[in-house]
Amino acid sequence: MITYRVILLGILCIFLGILESCVSGKAASKTTSNVGSFKDDVSAYRPVYTVSNETKSTETTPVSEPSKPMTKGKPVGDITQKLDVILDTIANTNKNIRFAQGYRVQIYSGNSSEEANRARDRSYTLFPDITPHIVYVQPNFRVKVGDFIDRLEAQRVYVALKAEFPTALIVPERIEIR
Repeated sequence: MITYRVILLGILCIFLGILESCVSGKAASKTTSNVGSFKDDVSAYRPVYTVSNETKSTETTPVSEPSKPMTKGKPVGDITQKLDVILDTIANTNKNIRFAQGYRVQIYSGNSSEEANRARDRSYTLFPDITPHIVYVQPNFRVKVGDFIDRLEAQRVYVALKAEFPTALIVPERIEIR
């Protein structure tokens, strides 16, 4: 019965034999030094460049001169008009979009309308430029502040409101685009 040690020893001997033959082959090549003894002629495969008089005259012209257009008239394959029509239709479509998915900061959720109105008024005093929204979903009133497209914008307002409203949180909401 052959053990794993015997198999590993055999593989190691084979590997060492291959390694020794590689090293001895390199040593033999260093002693004969074949550097510079390349005998194949590859000049037939090199590209040949001809220098014409026109090329020489353009080399002497200054670089600062503007280049002349290659063709006169309208370019072939001009898509400007087609592109303008497509961009106009996209702009008209975007004008009709009134709502988008965004975020609001919810600062109050409870069943008291007086508390909801007080929370709305306090948010107005803190951020007069951000509109608060009171939403009534029976039996609760919810006061949500702002219309933010990015969560990052909502996060900035959330951090400022968190000190005044400890139960504030950011909620995804369908917002109005102005």
